[in-house]
Amino acid sequence: MRVEEIKKESAELQDLLRDIPDGIRERCHIKRVSANVNIFHKSEPMEHVYILCEGECDVLAEFKEGYLYVFGKAKGFQLIGEQEVLAGETNSAATVRTKTACRFLLVTTEDFWEWIQHDPHAAIILLKVLARRLHDASSRAGERNYFPSIYLLKKFLLKEYVEAEQENLRIPKARQQIADELGISLRSVQRGVDDLKREGLIKIVKGKIIINRTGYENINKTMDE
Repeated sequence: MRVEEIKKESAELQDLLRDIPDGIRERCHIKRVSANVNIFHKSEPMEHVYILCEGECDVLAEFKEGYLYVFGKAKGFQLIGEQEVLAGETNSAATVRTKTACRFLLVTTEDFWEWIQHDPHAAIILLKVLARRLHDASSRAGERNYFPSIYLLKKFLLKEYVEAEQENLRIPKARQQIADELGISLRSVQRGVDDLKREGLIKIVKGKIIINRTGYENINKTMDE
């Protein structure tokens, strides 16, 4: 990757690459990936760290039965696969799928490890990224222990509605998938869905949750109750 190309990227990426060794920078390359493509499969050998320059990805848990559920997202400037390299793992810990068309900067795992060892500026940025991720995970874990399941379900619905940017949103996720993402029981999710339907805050069509603008606003009003 040439210096001229770096200058066209986001301020965050330019900052990360500020002191990258010349040889490693020259071996980096841009890769464009269309939507709905798995760039990693869980437990597969990793050859590159993917630095997301543009687009959005889903991070999925994948089980032997073939069941997948989304437990994280990567959007804008993000690193994907760096945790495995720092942990000394050679296989991916999760499945990562592009949600939209994406553009990545690829660095081989060997080059990434060498880069971080010789670039304190990039290492500090990486520490901040990992610390923020750990903080967010700790906050979510605390919520599961403190707040009732109906609160977590409402917060999930509000988040899904905002991110979808649709006037009428059909949530494609199954009840079990929602339960897994929230860390609560399937029974709690089903009971919460029934309560919200009974209160007229959501609709159920062919088994899927439907939420519109009015429902979103009314659910939002109840969050402090």
